[in-house]
Amino acid sequence: MEEMRRSKRQMEQGAIKELIEAQHVLRIGLIDKTFPYVVPVNYGYSWQADQLIFYIHGALVGKKVSLIEKNPHVCVEIDGKHALIETGKRAEGYSFAYESFIGYGKAEIVTNATEKLHGLALLMQHETGKALTEFDPIPEKMVERTGIIKIVISEFSGKHHQLPEKSEG
Repeated sequence: MEEMRRSKRQMEQGAIKELIEAQHVLRIGLIDKTFPYVVPVNYGYSWQADQLIFYIHGALVGKKVSLIEKNPHVCVEIDGKHALIETGKRAEGYSFAYESFIGYGKAEIVTNATEKLHGLALLMQHETGKALTEFDPIPEKMVERTGIIKIVISEFSGKHHQLPEKSEG
């Protein structure tokens, strides 16, 4: 995990895993000509020891795919637990609670049908809570026409600013 400036806000790996499980939108930052290109997507994921791998689905062609083919280096972001923190009548007394995950890695276009199904299974499990086997089988032609992107994360960190404890009284 990457070291951060305000270490008291750094999340432990267990909390990062909970955030990734609880959320359903991952933003992918891709390198474009002049400006970065960021796109929100749903995802499936797996941890293999401490290695995190995301799978997303979409079209076989398009801006995401063409940018990944040109440069596979990506940044991903997931956030949640947003809440305004009100601590007084002065503007500077306000803050914002959140949790966020930032990861860096390489994206690749999956072409192998078995790995595509694996990625779709992880995505369905994460989004629906159901195994892919609980659905009708996906026709082979549909698997062929579905784009799957695998993102292998090489470096990541999590950061949070939690709501203050409420005092009784």
